[in-house]
Order: sequence, then structure tokens, then C-alpha cells
Amino acid sequence: MAITYENVIFDRVIDNLHTIIADEFSIPVLYDQFAERGNQSFLITPVSDEYEEEINIGQVRHYTVNVNYQIDFAGNYTKNSLKQVAMVAERMKRLIYNNRNYSVSGTRQFYNAVVENIDYVRGEDSPDLLGVDIVTTVSAMEIVS
Repeated sequence: MAITYENVIFDRVIDNLHTIIADEFSIPVLYDQFAERGNQSFLITPVSDEYEEEINIGQVRHYTVNVNYQIDFAGNYTKNSLKQVAMVAERMKRLIYNNRNYSVSGTRQFYNAVVENIDYVRGEDSPDLLGVDIVTTVSAMEIVS
């Protein structure tokens, strides 16, 4: 007999983060790191899925997802370039905070969402690129029936 399960990290975490980001920004949100990223884009990458605790109906799991924002300044790296990237990072912090307990149609998708870490990065292969890695963690209940 086949087991039943839910793809929690994708269906409840990654897909909903995609929706939250896409609804806030008019910037493409991608999953494929090898896709053409255009002038600017977000890239969502799962990092980890960790056991947090056992509950009577399943488990609480802790998910970590990296959200990378990247913009191509075509060699015009200035104070304003850094300011623009920092504004996106600050806006993402507030966006995740405002959606820290996220539900869709009354069904909790995840909770305790927090931006754990932000790293500002300059493209190693292309110095025209400037970006930010936004490490986001959430908790979700995985119901086992």
C-alpha cells in the first residue's frame, strides 16, 4: 500500500514565499538558478528541512530557504546601487515579518517566519551584478495520518 504524504517544503513554504514576494514586487521570482535572470530577479532555493519536535498528530519541522535578489548595474556600481539593493533587503525583512504567520483561506501554511541572515554579494563572475542573500526560516506542522 502506497504511503500518503504532503510536499510541505514546496507546497506550503516555497510556493507561498513565491506568492508573497511576487505580490509585493514587480520583479520575476525564479526557481531555476540557471535560468536567464534578466536585469533583476529573485531566486528561491531550499536550504534545509530540520526536525523540531514531535506532536501527537505529526511533527513540527523547521525549514530554511534562501531568497536571492540580484540586479545588473552594467558597470555603474555607485552609492545609489548599494542603496537600491539595501532597500530591497529591508523591504523583504518587513514583508517576511508581516507574513510571519501565514495562512491561505484559513489554513495555516507556516508560522514563525523570520529573516535569519542577510549577506550582500557582488558577482564573482560578473562584477556588474550586485545582490543580496536573504536566509529565511519558517516552521510548519507536518501532519501524519
